[in-house]
Amino acid sequence: MTTKSTRTSSTKTGPKDSVDEAEKLAESARQEDDAPLSAEERSQLAEKIIRDHVLVGTGAGLIPIPIFDLVAAIGTQLNLIRKLATVYDVPFSENRAKTAVTTLLGSLGGVGAGTFIASSLVKTIPVLGTALGIAGAGVTLGAFTFAVGKVFQQHFESGGDVLNFDVSAYKDHFKKMVKKGEELAEEDKPEAA
Repeated sequence: MTTKSTRTSSTKTGPKDSVDEAEKLAESARQEDDAPLSAEERSQLAEKIIRDHVLVGTGAGLIPIPIFDLVAAIGTQLNLIRKLATVYDVPFSENRAKTAVTTLLGSLGGVGAGTFIASSLVKTIPVLGTALGIAGAGVTLGAFTFAVGKVFQQHFESGGDVLNFDVSAYKDHFKKMVKKGEELAEEDKPEAA
């Protein structure tokens, strides 16, 4: 039988290892004696998954090739939503998740979405542009990943799933989480590098 201390292991691992570990813990908790995770355990696990994906999203900004960093970041965000759906035991649809991520990006307006894309495209300028693009893209992609995670965490905790996600209901919360994510991504940038 798994004890609570097993579920909340604090072993320091890399982002991919800890995300895989989180998914295994959630799955084993559902299978053992049909004892689901408590709301507090789910929330803690979701926070860990979000934090790990922010590191990966921030790291995606280090990819020096324009657009490839955006593709990597969006892949990270889709994986984040999938992992959160597993923790909250809700259905996952990759197509719906893609639509949600792109619609959330669009909800930032022209300036917000433009910043997201410009942080990648500035890397086309030799030397200085690459350096500035890597620095700026990491923070931008990490912040966006954080915001996507927090929005879906709140949505899943309120009983929603990917299929009934309504961007307009989370637009303001998403903008607040992008700002908070920028602060976290700035802190994590050296660790992701």
